[in-house]
Amino acid sequence: MVKPTPFRLFFCCIAFGLHPTVEAQLSPSNGWHIEAGVSSHVSGYSGDIGHQGQYGILSDTQWHLIRLGVGVSVRAQQPGKRIGWNIDCRHIRIQGADSASNNAVAFMRNLHFRNDMIEIAATADFPLLRFSGQLGPWSLSHHLRAEGGLALLHHAPKAQVDRDNLCYAILNELGVNTPGQWHDLRGLETEGAAYAQWVMTLPIGFSYTFSANRGNGRPWHMTLTGLYRFTRTDRLDDIESQYANPWEMSPLGLGLSSQSNPSDIPPCANATNISTYQYQQGLSAERQAIRGNSATRDAYWTLGLTLAKSLTASTSNVFHKKRFRGQKVVNKR
Repeated sequence: MVKPTPFRLFFCCIAFGLHPTVEAQLSPSNGWHIEAGVSSHVSGYSGDIGHQGQYGILSDTQWHLIRLGVGVSVRAQQPGKRIGWNIDCRHIRIQGADSASNNAVAFMRNLHFRNDMIEIAATADFPLLRFSGQLGPWSLSHHLRAEGGLALLHHAPKAQVDRDNLCYAILNELGVNTPGQWHDLRGLETEGAAYAQWVMTLPIGFSYTFSANRGNGRPWHMTLTGLYRFTRTDRLDDIESQYANPWEMSPLGLGLSSQSNPSDIPPCANATNISTYQYQQGLSAERQAIRGNSATRDAYWTLGLTLAKSLTASTSNVFHKKRFRGQKVVNKR
């Protein structure tokens, strides 16, 4: 039996909402214009793994590691009101690798992750610019909107045991790892701390919508949306603070907590050993080596395209219509 996820449940609700019997109930008399659709997007992340440039997320994002995701959405707006309300459910994958970093310290740390996330977002949009026109039988409309709200995020960071990891052969012999296997980092507590798999985020950004209608009052909408998420967690990549005591972890947790090895030390590096990237016996917890920057929070972004259809006919003059010219006057002279 397939275990239901929030994404699957939301998708089923959207599919059910497109059923004709339900569509008939969504008449203009209820005072809302409803549209539903599907989306595709690319996503990236900004956190402890990155290029650490001076231009924030633009230089911090490892652009070759951005990934494609999908989602479903519903938008509602009352006639005559400027604010629209959106519910979106998205599958988002973010990932990063120290091996692709231009920072020598991060490169020698040699950590990596990927995180398959489910985001359920409730946002409001406000119009900044609108214009419309006519192209043959088609009424066209363009909207530029600002968008913001709240989102509930389920995340599960994972990592592989590097082939150059000093514990690689032992972990394979113990049967807790196979080549290429991805492991749940949250359950292994690689920094000796538990953290929640559900977190709140703050999405904010802009959207541009192109709408087209051919006289039935139920237009098609194509929307390009860019959203940046502020979070209150530094655990999307499972990296936050200091190296923890690996002897209090499982063997697999020990192997994944530090993946630095002699093969990752570049020729130009001053350090000749990997002790800087491991837990040091005899040192107090507050003096242990730094694994991540606890003063910052992880963030992520999406740039997506949504194709939606209005389920309710518009009763207001949303699209351009032919001008009424009045009665024909006959010249009686």
